[in-house]
Amino acid sequence: MEERKQRKNRVLSWVIRGLLALFALYVGVQLLAVMSRGYKTETAIQYSMTDSITVEGFLDFDQVTVEGEGLLGYLVKSGERVSTGTALAEKYDSIDQAQCREQLEKVEAQIALLEKSQSNAADVDILLNQMQSNLINVLEDLSREDYAGLSESEGEYLLSANKFQYITGKVRDFSQPLSQLQAQKQELETQLGSPEAIYAPTSGYFVDAPHALNLDLDRDTLQNAAPVQMQEYLSTDHTSALSGAAGKVVTSYQWHFYGLCTLEESQKFNNVDEVTISFPGYAEQKVPAQVEEIVPDEETGLAKLVLSCEYMNAQIPALAQQAAQVDFASYEGIRIPAEALHIVDGNKGVYVKYGNIIYFRKIQILYQDEDFILVPEDGKVGSDNEVRLYDEIITEGSGLKDEKLL
Repeated sequence: MEERKQRKNRVLSWVIRGLLALFALYVGVQLLAVMSRGYKTETAIQYSMTDSITVEGFLDFDQVTVEGEGLLGYLVKSGERVSTGTALAEKYDSIDQAQCREQLEKVEAQIALLEKSQSNAADVDILLNQMQSNLINVLEDLSREDYAGLSESEGEYLLSANKFQYITGKVRDFSQPLSQLQAQKQELETQLGSPEAIYAPTSGYFVDAPHALNLDLDRDTLQNAAPVQMQEYLSTDHTSALSGAAGKVVTSYQWHFYGLCTLEESQKFNNVDEVTISFPGYAEQKVPAQVEEIVPDEETGLAKLVLSCEYMNAQIPALAQQAAQVDFASYEGIRIPAEALHIVDGNKGVYVKYGNIIYFRKIQILYQDEDFILVPEDGKVGSDNEVRLYDEIITEGSGLKDEKLL
């Protein structure tokens, strides 16, 4: 009797365990089904995309060297346009003389700041807004460690703060500190004496020695180089620091860029006369350039390109061997992730989530790269381009189907 009871309990135990296992299996299957139906979406937003390539190459300028060496202090900024005879730099006899010039420039800047501060041409509310804005600029420069910009933003903040004190009557004028600074200026000028000046030998864009680079490839070499030779040149650094000179003057705003791209990339230049060129991280401003020549090499799969430009800025003259971004065209439209693209019945489109229903929406592609697709902004259901701004585009999910209920 006791043995039968134990057997019955064991059977009951196994039945309960089996039911629990089945229940766990059922829950697991349901969870898996729910998880497999998970969808990821991304909002369609307005965006601008540029058809561009990155090209390694060399910049060629008309330039002359500015003679002068030793302990130099520069009187103009690198990249600044100068005229023949402009004092570019001074040669100092000692570190003390160089430091005297530096201190004199600081005092002159303080004098100019205080003289500008004695102005009533501002409203109190405007000055308060300026102070707040300038203080934000100071903090942003500090966070970016942009110490060159910090000097300028500090000056702007001090100017607005001084004007606020002057216009509100907190200070009558700045005559006393101005008098002290003028006396300090005279003393520093006496200590400085008359350092030997270095003048611009010609007009153009001056680049000081610390920023100037020599390119050991001349114009004829670059013009006559075949694509395979360009590839060889670009495999090593052909630049060196300018030594034994105060700097250089780029004498013309016209310059050339000799670069190398793949044969496939060179097809983008077909029937193109003008592009824009920039140098990310060095000269960000995009400037127009003319396509002078494309030299293809079918055997190597390379192509040499020659661009000419008639625009100059403060950063470009300091470059020599550099990667350039060449832009062909820009497009405006609605951005869609590339992984969202599907082809249904021969139509390119994406699945869009409206509430708890999925719809297939056809698209027309304006431009596409590896990550995104750009479509026209005039999307309308029933047309060839149906995606509209702020649609929820499904980028990930299984079992996608038009008019499917989630």
